[in-house]
Amino acid sequence: MGRGMGEGDMTQLIYGIHPVKEALKSPHLQFQKILISTPKPSPSLQYILEIAKEKSILVTYMDRETIDKMVKGGLHQNIVGIIEEIHYMDLGEILSCWKREGTKALFLILDGIQDPQNFGSLIRTALGSGVHGIIIPKDRSVGITPAVIKTSSGATAYMPIARVTNIATTLDILKKEGIWVYGASGEAKNLIYHLDLDIDLAIVIGAEGKGIRPLVKKKCDCLFSIPMKGSISSFNASVSGAMILYEVMRQRYGVNKR
Repeated sequence: MGRGMGEGDMTQLIYGIHPVKEALKSPHLQFQKILISTPKPSPSLQYILEIAKEKSILVTYMDRETIDKMVKGGLHQNIVGIIEEIHYMDLGEILSCWKREGTKALFLILDGIQDPQNFGSLIRTALGSGVHGIIIPKDRSVGITPAVIKTSSGATAYMPIARVTNIATTLDILKKEGIWVYGASGEAKNLIYHLDLDIDLAIVIGAEGKGIRPLVKKKCDCLFSIPMKGSISSFNASVSGAMILYEVMRQRYGVNKR
């Protein structure tokens, strides 16, 4: 999270052609300005400038060295968007959106993910998997940062994300809504491929290396593992999340489903 060019309010940076273009499409993000570091924009940049003009977003030309410092070496492709700080949704709002949609629930609970690249990748995968919302804890967890926005390739702008004080209490709330809570655990005997995932469901994935915290694990209705071979003990969190969510999709929308 960065402060944008000396403004008093908290702002965030989005950089790179695709992330900025996707962010401009989102009704949830408010741009303060866009910075360009080339006087001769490419066709892709020119397209972004046209959208910015339509939305009355200020565009400022700035030297590349300054932009390089702003993004701390990130690949910005000559463009940076300065947006108002992204606000998290309330848990109640996410549940209401799911109920209005009228489909089987699919929520992703991330119990202490701290790597921005893992979080960004999980947001992108969740959006493509029909997840209704992602829930993260306020403490000991990465939030929505410029690195997360960049890695998600713009998916952060569309995925509802709630940040809660207590994950264990949140699981109790989900259960009262009739949602089953399944936790990913490398030691679990149940394999994910043996479970019925075509139900109202919340998937819990724990922190890198540590896994799900003991209290949260106790709240899970079922623990499962992903079969693997080799000398390592677990998959990367974003890889695990992708395999889990696409198994849910396979069961819900497979060839035998109508």
